[in-house]
Amino acid sequence: MEGYDGRRYDPEGMKRAYDKLEHNNARAEAIRAAIKAADQQEDNPYRIFFRLDLCRESCFYGDRLDMMVIFPEVLAIADRYPDTPHTIFNNNFKDSMDHILWVYKWILSSCSGFYQIPMSDCRKFFADFKRRSQAYGYNLKPYYKLKSLFYQSIDREENERAFHLFEQLPRDGNCDCKACDRTGTIDFYLRKGDLQRADALSKDIENFTLRCGGGERMRSWVNMKAHYMHYYLRKQDFAKAQTYCEMIDPRRVKNDEFSYWDDFLYCYAHTNIGKALQIYKSNWKRWQEQRQPATIFGNSLNIACFFMELYRTRRRKTVKLALDASFPLFTEHGQYRIADLYRYYYDRAADMAHKLDTRNGTDYYRLLLQETVGEQPWEE
Repeated sequence: MEGYDGRRYDPEGMKRAYDKLEHNNARAEAIRAAIKAADQQEDNPYRIFFRLDLCRESCFYGDRLDMMVIFPEVLAIADRYPDTPHTIFNNNFKDSMDHILWVYKWILSSCSGFYQIPMSDCRKFFADFKRRSQAYGYNLKPYYKLKSLFYQSIDREENERAFHLFEQLPRDGNCDCKACDRTGTIDFYLRKGDLQRADALSKDIENFTLRCGGGERMRSWVNMKAHYMHYYLRKQDFAKAQTYCEMIDPRRVKNDEFSYWDDFLYCYAHTNIGKALQIYKSNWKRWQEQRQPATIFGNSLNIACFFMELYRTRRRKTVKLALDASFPLFTEHGQYRIADLYRYYYDRAADMAHKLDTRNGTDYYRLLLQETVGEQPWEE
């Protein structure tokens, strides 16, 4: 069999080839090429598998937009060919639908972050996942966990109601590993301000008797420490938060799935402004290219806070930066007014806040923006 480009169709070879690539656009493009070849051959197991691999790449190493676009295609193929078997690469699942239900959880965890997805469509996703899970024989423990996360910034009562339903149900084959469920539970109680309960739940992860089932020794430990970092950042206890920044710095622990550099930036802006400036210089381009609105909001909010602190601590009100022409305020001489940079990121965060809150019917993001930086931090 030949693929779309005239070469011999070899799905196993394509999979092994793109697995050797770094997690970047080149790898994503190689997966898209594999999808195109499998579509041409009407190879349904790989049509589904390659799409789910693109979902994984987008979810853990991108900005999740590609996942949100491609996943409806997965459902359409699965509904047309409901008995599609797994491949040699996902034979830890019973069949393709079992794999789809696993990835479906990533979709539900991302719905709240895209204002482009109407609330009605978000609810349809949840209802569809619920229906498919029950039809497959799974219970609704993951459904309630994800529903709780979805309502975290929308409806606090619904967030808590769904979480406690998640707690009550037994585990089954579509649940996240015990360690991942535990870190999510720790985050819930930290957000409630119940530090004592969170500490008690953290002991097994702290001593590594409970680890992520995904095979990465440090993953759950890093996620747990990140939840504590966020807890202290919300309290604006920056000295305490810095200890957690240092613990999970990717230069100290292996962690290529999750990035906390914008949180580090926010923290160090209040404890080590020089270090914060270096973090901005190293990461501005990646932050500028983000496409998930909730992530753009969070990044822009943290960056605005950084420039607010930089303005307050520097004698000069300009900063020298090696930005490129893709940056909206780019200047060839590289000198930027700090107030202009603050305003750019503040306005960017405000735009995302308005769009997310409008979709959600709340004022959660706008209030968070106002509480964190306010409207104007200095007198011109």
